[in-house]
Amino acid sequence: MFEDNASSQEDVEAGLHGPGNQGPYPNWSTPTFSTDAQVAEDGNQFFVAWSDGRPGRFYAARVSKNGRLLDPDAIPLNPGLRPDAYFHATAFDGRQFLVVWTGDSSIFLTRVNRNGTLDGPPVTLFTPTDHQPAGSPGIACHDRKCLVAWIGFGGTATGAVRGITLNTAKPGFDVQEVFISNQLSAINSYGVAVAWSHDRYLATWTDSRFGGQDIFAARIRRTGAVLDPDGFVISAAPGNQNFSAVTATKQGFFVAWSDARNGTADIYGARVKDGTANVLDPSGIPIATSNTNDITPKVASEGHQVLVTWSALTADTGRVRGARVKLNGDVRDRHGFAISRGAAARQLVSGNVAYANDKYFVVYGRAPVMDEPPYQVTVGTRVKQDDVLDIPAIRISHAPSVEQFAP
Repeated sequence: MFEDNASSQEDVEAGLHGPGNQGPYPNWSTPTFSTDAQVAEDGNQFFVAWSDGRPGRFYAARVSKNGRLLDPDAIPLNPGLRPDAYFHATAFDGRQFLVVWTGDSSIFLTRVNRNGTLDGPPVTLFTPTDHQPAGSPGIACHDRKCLVAWIGFGGTATGAVRGITLNTAKPGFDVQEVFISNQLSAINSYGVAVAWSHDRYLATWTDSRFGGQDIFAARIRRTGAVLDPDGFVISAAPGNQNFSAVTATKQGFFVAWSDARNGTADIYGARVKDGTANVLDPSGIPIATSNTNDITPKVASEGHQVLVTWSALTADTGRVRGARVKLNGDVRDRHGFAISRGAAARQLVSGNVAYANDKYFVVYGRAPVMDEPPYQVTVGTRVKQDDVLDIPAIRISHAPSVEQFAP
């Protein structure tokens, strides 16, 4: 499917870099706070979209399957400088990369071709009439059909989980509103995660309807029909559960979250059986239960196992760690393994994980100090099994000269 594109990409890489695996570095040399990096893949390359302090706020760059940065100047996703650009998500629809983001009152979309060029200016996808979109949205696509989900704020829908279906192959995108949960109990600060498996989507979120913070989910058909109105429980253990993430597997879905049932934050997960709302691990699978605070899990799967990544926090440091989980629920890396390397105090997962070409790609933020850093850069690394392939990590958002501003 990708042979012609792969050949042309290798020619581009050879022209940019020559032999060897290093460079180029990003050209941006002004320190800004790069965050919320989201990654998608087209089977041949990775696409990273992030937010920082540059005009327009949202930027992107492609990284080849060989670990080379293809867009050192970065791709401006919001060249019209819309003022209301907040949180974003990205996906590949089978033809293009899509970046959606929330604004003061609307959901916006930018389309990026596989060669890194924009397919027109940003467009307004949808403007709700009874709320404002809030929190980090989720998006998943299959064969040009996508689901975008978010949490409502204001009006009569604060705490509702809403969404739209769209078809990028049709003029106007055939946008249809989807009412995923009307319970008014979703917590917008943790956003919504979405994945596609077989013939349906699964959306997950953090919900307070039982008094604490729990993980809920709902299945949605590609038509927008909600199979689980108001959702079903993934985890309602003692303590708070939040920061959910979801990925498709060959047997359904895998959901991970941060869990405080043991006092400190740990990482737990659960499998959802294909075609059902049956949670196979109602007590959760303990994935990371160390003495660090483990938060913001991200997940991806090559079908037969899942890579779970997370931020492991101490008082002075943050590190990115990972563990593999088999489809039977067994954790292959009981103590996890290190993904981020180097001396930077702050290394935190802020986006998601993708899988292509027999490798995972993990993106994260790096800064010199934990609290109020003068800047943060986005970097990424490829992971094969438990082997981190890019040491040092691939620079994506900022040139090396930015680190001269470290305190």
